[in-house]
Formats: sequence, structure tokens, C-alpha cells
Amino acid sequence: MEKKQLKKKINWDEKEIEFWKDVSGGKLDSIDVMIYLALRENGRLSDTDLASIVGVSVPTARRRRLALQEKGLQIMGLLLFEEFGMTSADVIIKFKKNVKEEDITNFVKEACENPKVFEVDEYIGEYDLVVKFFDKNFKELKHTIDSFLANREIIEKHIILPVVASPKLFSKKMTYKHNSVQK
Repeated sequence: MEKKQLKKKINWDEKEIEFWKDVSGGKLDSIDVMIYLALRENGRLSDTDLASIVGVSVPTARRRRLALQEKGLQIMGLLLFEEFGMTSADVIIKFKKNVKEEDITNFVKEACENPKVFEVDEYIGEYDLVVKFFDKNFKELKHTIDSFLANREIIEKHIILPVVASPKLFSKKMTYKHNSVQK
């Protein structure tokens, strides 16, 4: 791919760069943010392409990328379930008050090891946990969730929220070929 084409793919928005610098508490500078934004668009960029896009030398791009990785910046591929005809749901869980911490830890571990769970988040407030499931269709998804939650004495209540679209993922607005939500 030509360098000119690569540069055209990244539309630097100074407000977005300033936002990321501010939200990071000053831990990221403009070059770090541009590297992050470029990799967010294409996590498979070579250091040569990254250098061209950001406007730095290849050794600088490599050094800065590695430093960001050491700080915990992870670029991960995401499967957009809707685009593959798959389904997902957030299951919001409230544990019973008298549950042992060990039982909750084991439940979280089991959720994390489940291949049809793609994220587990602990919450503050009325509910304690969100477990995010996916499957090939809503019928299979319901079966997956029901099977996982069956006979769980530690759960006081849960809510299943099927996802029908994700218009924004992290800081990136998303567009889909198949939009199931009509405005």
C-alpha cells in the first residue's frame, strides 16, 4: 500500500487527540495518541506503515509502540457479532447478600473460562456483575445463558439484555451493513 493511501486513511482530529491526552492524565502525548488511533483503525500495521502515518522514523514508531504495549495498551481484534449473523447479550447479575467471596470468585472464574463469554465486568451499585455472552442465533444464545445460570444458588436475580446493535464501540462510531434498529 502506498504511503499516500495510508495517510489518507487517518483523518487526524485535533480535538480527539487532545481528548485522549487529557483523559490519559498526561501519560500520552500527541505521538502516542496518533499511534493508538492508527492501530485502532488497523491493528496489523507494520512499524514502517505506522511511521509513515504518524510522521516519525521507523525506529521511533517501533520504540513508541513497544513502550505503549509495556504500559498496557493492547490492540485486540474484535468480532462484530452482528456482521457475522451472530447474537450477543449482556446478563446483569445480582448476588445474594450472604454469598461467600470464594463462591463469587469461582463463578467469575467459570464465566471467564466459558468460550461463549467474551467479557465479564464487575459493577458498583444495585447489580454486581455483567457477563456478556454470544452465540450463533438467539435460540442458541438463550440456551447458552440458561445453561450457564441454571442451579446457581448464589444469584439473587438477573436480567438478560439482548444486543441488537452497537452504534459506538469504545471511542469509535460503528456502522453496520445490517442495522436492525430503525430510527
